Amino acid sequence: MDGEKRMSTLGTLQDMLNEMKSGVYDFTKDGECSNCGACCSDFLPMSDGEVKAIRKYIAKHGIKEHKHTPPTMEPVQDFTCPFRNELERKCDIYQVRPAICRDFRCDKPRKEIMANKNMYHGKYSVWEMRETFFGKEREGCG
Repeated sequence: MDGEKRMSTLGTLQDMLNEMKSGVYDFTKDGECSNCGACCSDFLPMSDGEVKAIRKYIAKHGIKEHKHTPPTMEPVQDFTCPFRNELERKCDIYQVRPAICRDFRCDKPRKEIMANKNMYHGKYSVWEMRETFFGKEREGCG
């Protein structure tokens, strides 16, 4: 590896270490969401009103659960949001997605995200998306 390439790689590694320390994992592309799905979690803070709106939306549009784990002999937990459409790289409930999904940006420093946490405190509870919208008995999810 020549010196220029090695310095470039070291710079990239140092950038990654700095991002890990600050809690920032920037997956954006040209400053916009890249639709990578890294933030699409099965556990999200939502209000009762958001849950109600999502239930209504999935019933009206016939939205089905997406699974993100390969079939295995032993059941495994799928920690990706069941509304994450991996094939199309999009959210199937985008129009009624929770506030946390609307507000979150992976390129924000951790301190900025933590400063906004009070916005969700109190009126939002953490919900398991699969269980909430598709029930406990799920194939391949323990």
